[in-house]
Amino acid sequence: RAGRPQYDEFGEGILITSHSELHYYLSLLNEQLPIESQYIKKMADNLNAEIVLGTVQNVEEAVQWLGYTYLYVRMLRSPHLYSVDSSTLESDSVLEQRRVDLIHSAASTLEKHNMIKYNRQSGTFQVTDLGVVASHYYITHQSMAVFNEYMKPHMSDIELFRVFSLSS
Repeated sequence: RAGRPQYDEFGEGILITSHSELHYYLSLLNEQLPIESQYIKKMADNLNAEIVLGTVQNVEEAVQWLGYTYLYVRMLRSPHLYSVDSSTLESDSVLEQRRVDLIHSAASTLEKHNMIKYNRQSGTFQVTDLGVVASHYYITHQSMAVFNEYMKPHMSDIELFRVFSLSS
């Protein structure tokens, strides 16, 4: 696991892999290839958690919050890997519009699944009960969508297992 800055002076990582994958991991260590962010894939769920916590209440705060992530650092260093072309980078060196677009997309996804209320005019977010449940129990927005679609007040055990097996 990684170190916790508030408690530890260092962190330690242990890789467990098959012999066939060993060369790949050793090359990562020795060749110092950059590790790219995978944050975009989980942005909606992380944005939901921040909205539930109250640290992000609108698009402007969300854009600022996104500026503190490793994704933002990697977008600035390797923009082409994150679908940012050179003309965009020249006109918007801090990638504010790209961050706005990412936040808007994540917020729209959350709203579609009834996890937040998103006022596009004012840019404000409002938490919903489903969003709170998802955040507190680490349930993805995809799973919440499955639960919303298939859960019924009265279900057999088999039907419940089917719904849970469809979730992510």
